[in-house]
Order: sequence, then structure tokens, then C-alpha cells
Amino acid sequence: MELTTPLTQIVVLFGAALVVAWLLRLLRAPAIIGFLSAGIVLGPSALDLLRAAEVHFFAELGLVLLLFSVGLELSAEPLLRIGRRVLVAGGLQMAGTALLAFLLIEVFQPMSATAAVVLGFACALSSTAIVLKQLAEREQTESPAGTLAVGILLIQDVAVILAMMLLPLLTGAAAGWQMVAQQAGLAVAGLVILTLLARRIMPLLAGYVFRHGGQEFLTLFAVVTACVGAWLAGWAGWSWPLGAFIAGLVLGQTNLRHQLNAEITPFRDVFNALFFVSIGMLVDLRSLAGGLAFIAVAVAVLLLVKAVIAASSIILAGWPLRPALTAGLGLCSVSEFGFVLAREASRLGVLPPDVLDQFVAVSVGSMLLGALFVPLAEPLAERLSARLSSPSRPTPATTQAGRPAELSDHVVIVGYGLNGQNLAGTLKATAIPHIVIEMNRSRIHAAEQHGLRLLVGDATRRAILQQAGLANARALVVLINDPPATRRIVAQARAMRPDLYILARTRYVAELEPLYRLGARQVIPEEFETSIEIFAHVLKEFGVPDNVIEQQVNVVRAGRYAMLRGRPADRAARLEWLQALEAALTQTFLLLDESPVCGRTIRELDLRARSGATIVALTRGGRPIANPPPELKLQPGDVLVLVGTHKQLHEARLLLAPTAEQPADAAQLSSSG
Repeated sequence: MELTTPLTQIVVLFGAALVVAWLLRLLRAPAIIGFLSAGIVLGPSALDLLRAAEVHFFAELGLVLLLFSVGLELSAEPLLRIGRRVLVAGGLQMAGTALLAFLLIEVFQPMSATAAVVLGFACALSSTAIVLKQLAEREQTESPAGTLAVGILLIQDVAVILAMMLLPLLTGAAAGWQMVAQQAGLAVAGLVILTLLARRIMPLLAGYVFRHGGQEFLTLFAVVTACVGAWLAGWAGWSWPLGAFIAGLVLGQTNLRHQLNAEITPFRDVFNALFFVSIGMLVDLRSLAGGLAFIAVAVAVLLLVKAVIAASSIILAGWPLRPALTAGLGLCSVSEFGFVLAREASRLGVLPPDVLDQFVAVSVGSMLLGALFVPLAEPLAERLSARLSSPSRPTPATTQAGRPAELSDHVVIVGYGLNGQNLAGTLKATAIPHIVIEMNRSRIHAAEQHGLRLLVGDATRRAILQQAGLANARALVVLINDPPATRRIVAQARAMRPDLYILARTRYVAELEPLYRLGARQVIPEEFETSIEIFAHVLKEFGVPDNVIEQQVNVVRAGRYAMLRGRPADRAARLEWLQALEAALTQTFLLLDESPVCGRTIRELDLRARSGATIVALTRGGRPIANPPPELKLQPGDVLVLVGTHKQLHEARLLLAPTAEQPADAAQLSSSG
């Protein structure tokens, strides 16, 4: 049964996407799994209500917006931050996976060498859409494994651009190599020129639209840019999604890339559902019934091979086992770019239609299971690394003379990022012994250059903490940007040393209570500490004494930031906050030449009666005068020591200030004597 009315088809399509997205949200599973499954059910494999060809245009538009947004989100920052080692890891991953896939295809599914090369390369690509979305939802984009995965995805996406450009050359034997190469060269040259021009023009145009156009214009600008990029790629003989991705990369170099991505997100999410549903519709399990066992085995082998090769490549490039396994498991699914590449190869006659059908089925299977591996990658990697790591395996030595075990009453610093460097510098300046645990090669090099005691290894491992001398340490400070690893380190250290002072830094509010429960003595959340700095500066601008500000900061921290988290603080904390505002405080005030009280005695000033504040002392010419007599005349340059409540000190400050800064009653004081 097929639905013939286009509007009915759209209702069924979007209705199915809405239902499965809601169900998967309740199950806390990736929505992409539901979209793919809905496509399989709606398509020829089950109900046969819709065919992919009937929603082809909308699915293509969804892929255009999807890859445009992927281009916006990707930047060269991970490559610059990690260094050239990520290029080595990405290159080894792609080459190893493509080569092994090519050999397996040639052995078990013989076809032309050209087709096997294309399929091998397509299998080497990982799904940027699945990985980025899952990492963003789990707030792990900036974790070591997340940064690695994003860097390798960027390398893959750049490589697929080149592959798409060179794909027409694979058909050159039939059409004439020289003519095909000439056409491809002209198209590449044209695209390079347009890209260089766009890099200069698009930031200016985007800035103008942002300043003068408003939100609606910016949304239209993002959609039009994606479509124009797709149109130019089609004009050059390439696929639409490739052009949209390049357009996203170009705009991703501007400072408006986050805003543009936010504007296009509603359209992208809607059409993404269409794209993944349509991908599911392409799978015809009935026609593939005879080869379902082969497809199931192919999916399992592909996931295993990709995970193992990706993790091995990352380890060979110099990263530790745990983040390598985490990133490898996350990169095991086949990319939407792999589907685009295979479909384009089929259009050019490189891949037979039946081979494309099998590849689509394998791709969908890898996406379904691969989407589950991203959220499960961290716990799976932890278990695997615990089994693969030998407790008796020798750990790296420190870079400085003296072994960590010889340290005593020292600080163990986990992570040598900016905070770790600042802490180590302060401890070094104050001659407090310390040791740094780090596993990032660039930071290891920085620690070596700074002449620190250094232990290279994974601090989640008990043996590494023992080598750092945790048994004799005074404190442990965890400063890594990896929430799961931070939790494990804190729990491990508390189990080893129940009396140890443990301080942990986190970027996320959700990590606050778990870290305290695991045994951290103090947890520093970055966003709340920023909030404290903000309100401290604002209070200081309004003349609130430093001791009041300090007391309020202590109240906030003592309540584990409950006030800033919107949670009701207990009665004692609220009372302490109010008492801090009303308590008797001390503040100094410098009398300027223009002050109306200069030349008057303390008795004539009568400050206590007018404001409630009391002058308990003053300093004149560097000489302190305690409990000054009432007949003492005040002079310019005197520094008064005032005592009173916050409100009383504020009133006193207004009376003592120059005439232009006074209220009416203070002005009357200056003219009354």
C-alpha cells in the first residue's frame, strides 16, 4: 500500500519522525536510531507506505542543511590544539580501515578494483552528525576523547572533499582520461577560486546582515548560503551536500558561525529527520532476504574493525589507552558522507546498483549500532582499558631527578593545562613540593621545559597514583577537562587515602554533587566561580567593603553554591547572608581638599548622629591616632577609620564626600557651620 497524496506522505513522514523522537527521548536513546528504524518500517521492508524516491528532494535538502551545519561546527581548533599527532592518527585510521576493507571486499565479495577502492574509502569515514550530536548532548566535546574524535572527523571530511573531486577520474577510461581530467581540473580550480573569494566576501556580508538585517534575515542568509553552495557544487558536477559542506566550512571561519548555526538548527533538525528516515527507506530487507546473514556479519565486522583500527591509530600516534578506546568506539559507524560518496559512484557507473543496496544496508546497520556506542564508549573503554592494562606494567619515570615515591607532604597535580600551570608555578615559587601527572604530549613537553617533576600516565589507574606518591601526599588537585575521568580519580584517591585533601575542578554544574559524594573536599565549578567574580566586582563598585564581599563569597561557597544553583539554601545559610549585610563593618575614608568637613572638629561633624557610623581612629601624616578627641579638627589627607553597618557607612561616605557628590542633607551640613 502506497500513499499517493504528497500532503499525506508528509504527514505520515513527519508524524512518524515525531513519534519515534519522543519515544527515544523517553528511553534516553539517540533519536537517529528512531529515524532510521522508522524509515525501515515505512519503506519496502515492512509497511511499504512510502518510497525514498517520493521524498528524495526533501531528504536531499535535509542532507544539504545537515552537512552545512557540520561545516559550521567543525574548525581547525582541535588540530591546532592537539598538534600534528592528530594528523598521524587520522591518516593511519583512514588508510588502515580503507586498506583492510578493500582486502575483505576483494576476498568475500569480489568486484572491480575501482568499486572496492570506493567502498573501502567510504567504510573508513565516520558519522560526523552522530558523533558531534552525541558529544554535545553529553557535554564531552572538550574532553580528551571528544577532542580526538572531532579532530579525526575533520581530517576525514577534508579527505572526502578531495575524494569527491577526484571521483570522476575513476570513470576516465570510458570517457577519455584527458577530457575527464581537464573537466575535473577546471571544476577544482573554479571551486578553489570561489572558496578564496568567499572567505573574503562572506564574513563582510554576514557581518552586514547581522548588524542591519535582524534575526529573520540572518536565518534566510544561512539557508540561502547552504543552498547556493549546493547549487554551485551541482553546477561543477559534484553532489549538493559537498557544496553545502564547503559553504559551511567557509562561514565557519567567521565569528558568526555559532549564531548562524543556531539560526539554521530548527530547519536542520527537521530535515535531518527526513534524511535519516529516507536512508532507512532505501533498505529493502525483502530483496536482501537471501543476504541478511552476510549483511549482519558485515556490520559486526565493520564496527569491530573500525573501532580497533581507530583506537590502534590513536595509540600509535602517542595517546594513552583509555581515550584511544573511547574515541575508537565513537568512530565506528559509517558516515553520511560515505553514503554520499557511494551514491555518487553509483551514478557515475563505478558501483553496480546491487552493491549500492548492500552498502546502504550495511551503513544503516552501522549507524543504528554505532549511535549506541557513542554514549556507551566511555564505560566500555574504562572496562577494556582496565583489562588490557597490566598492573605490573612499568610506568614512565619522572623527568627530574628523584623518584615520586621520595616525595612527602606534597601536592599531586593531575593535568597541566592553564590551571595546572598556574598552580604549579605558584607552588614552585613558594617551595611547596609537587608532582604533575599528564598524558597529553604537548603538555608533557611544556612540563619538561618548566623543569617539573612529571609522571606520564593515566591518573585513573591506581598504579599511577601510587607512583605519584599519593600515600605520602598532602593534597590532590584534579584539573582535567574530562568529567568521567575526574570522578574515577577522585573515587580512587579517596579509597586509597580517606584523609587526603582532594580538590577538583569542573566545568559542569551536574558534576558538583557527584564529586562531593565521591570524596572531594572542595569542588570548583568554573561557571559559578565566574559568577562570584562578577558579583564581587559589582559590589566593590558600589562601595561594599571587602570584608562584606569576602563574607558573602564564603557563604556562597560554604553552601556548595546552592544559592547560585537556584536551590533553596538552609535557614542558617540565609541568616548568615543577612547578618553579613547588617554586621558592624570597618571601612577607611580619605578626606580630599574639597571635602566639606575639612576644618571642622569631630564634635561639629556629629557623624554618628547623622549617619550612625563612628570614627574610631584616623591616620594623619602617617601617624595613627586612636580614639581621636572630639575637639580634633579634620584636615585634608586624613584617613578616617569608620565603623558601622553597610547602610551607615554608605550614609557617612556621602556626608564626607565633596559637595558635588552629596545629597541635600550633606550640603546643609557644609553650610551650617
